[in-house]
Amino acid sequence: MLLFNTAAADVFYKKQKTCPHCHSEHFSLSNHSKVLRFSILPIIPLSINYQHQCDACGYTSAVSWYSLPPLELASFIKYFIGLVLIVYILTKAILGIHEQADNEIRYLNEPKKFDTYFVYSDKFTGEPKRINNLKVAQLVEFDDKSMTFRVANYTYKYNKDIEIAMRTSMLVQDDYFSSKTMTFTKQQVKQFYEDNSIYKIMRPELYSLYGGFVMHPPKPKPLYAGVKLDKHNQQGITYFKDGQFKEALESFTLSAKGGYSWGQLNLGQMYRDGQGTEVNNEKAAYWLNKATLQGNPKAKIELAELCLSYDCSKLNTQ
Repeated sequence: MLLFNTAAADVFYKKQKTCPHCHSEHFSLSNHSKVLRFSILPIIPLSINYQHQCDACGYTSAVSWYSLPPLELASFIKYFIGLVLIVYILTKAILGIHEQADNEIRYLNEPKKFDTYFVYSDKFTGEPKRINNLKVAQLVEFDDKSMTFRVANYTYKYNKDIEIAMRTSMLVQDDYFSSKTMTFTKQQVKQFYEDNSIYKIMRPELYSLYGGFVMHPPKPKPLYAGVKLDKHNQQGITYFKDGQFKEALESFTLSAKGGYSWGQLNLGQMYRDGQGTEVNNEKAAYWLNKATLQGNPKAKIELAELCLSYDCSKLNTQ
């Protein structure tokens, strides 16, 4: 509410003088100016009215503003605090509008996936015009010539309703966007923007707009991916359990030659034990050593045991 008010001016300057009427020492400067205020915030002075006033007899003497003490003149800035604030807010708003317009042109010329478009449903999708005629469209694919959008299943009457939907992260719900997409040429999209069928374009920051998610953040990579199993080694284990030793030997050989340490271990054990082949300690030591060099703990133990009965000094030359 805008209020007219009169404020006393004894903050910056107050010097007692002798009253010319009653000779009291309580003759001082007072302020009876009227100021337009918003609540308690002064916006602009409506009139400047200073007087010398005697607190004892009530005698007053008018004072022109240009004869005021320097400190009191300097305090005039307090009358314009609200005006300065209004000018600042308006200037920032105007600059923000221009910045938004510049950004939208850049988003059109340099699109990115998940750019979010505020559109008029009847003009953008060709649906009949209704009271709730605003929709959200999101860019999902694009190339040098075309742009593909997914369009919301929901319509809105006011732009603030779209902002609320974004703040509450509705856009990441499974049924928010239609499964059908719409593809336009880049020239068509620019024409939509020029004729105001697209009335706003925003680019998510940190996957969000207005503080809510408008796209799913990428899933973090797991800290531990688990043991990577080799298909040939796994097939060899299956053959071995079924007693098909020759087939197991072939699968372990493929795994071992592929550089998989557990395949090398299993192949070495089969040569050592003569399963699916004749006993061959030389090949057994060779493959167990290969696995050991890769840090396989079990192969290291198996090789040490084999070397108790087999001369492993040849391994250094292989």
